[in-house]
Amino acid sequence: MRTTRVLGNSVRALTRNRLRTFFMMLGTFVGVCALTIILAIGRETQAEVLRRFEKMFSGSTMFVRAGGGRVRMGAHGPPTTTLTLDDMKAIDREIEEVVLIDPMQMAGEREVVYEGRTSRIRIEGHSEAAEAIWNRSVTRGAYFTAGDVSSAARVALVGEKVAGELFRGKDAVGKQIRIGVVPFQVIGVLAPMGMDPHGLDKDNEIIIPITTMLRRVRNVDYLTGARLALGEGIDLDVAQARIRDLLRRRHGLVQDQEDDFHLFTPVQVRQMVKSSNRIFTLFLPLVAGLSILVGGLVVANLMLMTVHDRQAEIGLRKAIGARPGDIQLQFLAESAAVTGLGGLFAVITGYIILRLLAHVQGTPAGLPWGAAALGILGAIGMGLLAGVVPARRAARLEPVQTLR
Repeated sequence: MRTTRVLGNSVRALTRNRLRTFFMMLGTFVGVCALTIILAIGRETQAEVLRRFEKMFSGSTMFVRAGGGRVRMGAHGPPTTTLTLDDMKAIDREIEEVVLIDPMQMAGEREVVYEGRTSRIRIEGHSEAAEAIWNRSVTRGAYFTAGDVSSAARVALVGEKVAGELFRGKDAVGKQIRIGVVPFQVIGVLAPMGMDPHGLDKDNEIIIPITTMLRRVRNVDYLTGARLALGEGIDLDVAQARIRDLLRRRHGLVQDQEDDFHLFTPVQVRQMVKSSNRIFTLFLPLVAGLSILVGGLVVANLMLMTVHDRQAEIGLRKAIGARPGDIQLQFLAESAAVTGLGGLFAVITGYIILRLLAHVQGTPAGLPWGAAALGILGAIGMGLLAGVVPARRAARLEPVQTLR
């Protein structure tokens, strides 16, 4: 029997039992669709996180965080009190590689009141050096000064979203707000910055002088951490070692004691990002691949049922000259065709879903064509594997027995 005729018979057989063909396609459709969407979203998410980190963590900066051990995200658990303003002053005085320091303290979301309207907004304390270290100035008004920091002035900088939602179209500069029970005067509106690497909206925050945060808002004498700007051409490893030795001496740590702070550089941050992004590049595609495998098992079971139901047809074909290889090829072709079509429809559907998501969210989203091609080829390969046992069983059937 000619190969083209075998393939033609395979197509006709699939169209005769549309419901069974639909269910065979469904398994690979779900798996390949999930694979393309997951990889596309994972790729865009990974790229976006890396863009945010590159924007916030330049090659000449370093972070010091209170508390030792591994870097933890979020503000859960008891406060860590191992860093102080005096530590930052000592670094500024003794470590010549450091040219700017921005000590930080976070207050989380606090109740902010303006003309009777209340909103919960994230509050952060920074120094006047934050404008240069974070490369973020104001679009209206002015940044607070070193004098404001030294006097613990009750002045505030608000993000663009805060300015729009809290003041409802009014110019925020010069307005009086209340954070908790402490009154503040808004002196500037911060330049838009978008989301930070932790997913926090930097345009929905209020920044106040670090001393005001410590004395008037939180009433503490310790810091969350600090960002350090180093001079050009400085060896980060050498600077990191010197800062570590200084802080250990100041904190009275002996040789066998762990650090009660954590220092990390942009290189270490990128490594952490890549490590956390493995879920997008390994685990999620693996889950989608398992969906394709389950779809293959469904195809194999349905193909076995097909062989049983078509015994008379198989016997007739053998009786008029079809060879076992022809029968085997026909069932393999049917299995591969149904999974291949399921994979193709899945890629088309995935592309449409990604375009809709991009339209709704206003973000670019492209189909990873390499993953799409891999999904279709994988679906066809799974179809061939799923069809091996049914095809061999069909090829071994005896015409005399099937035609009884």
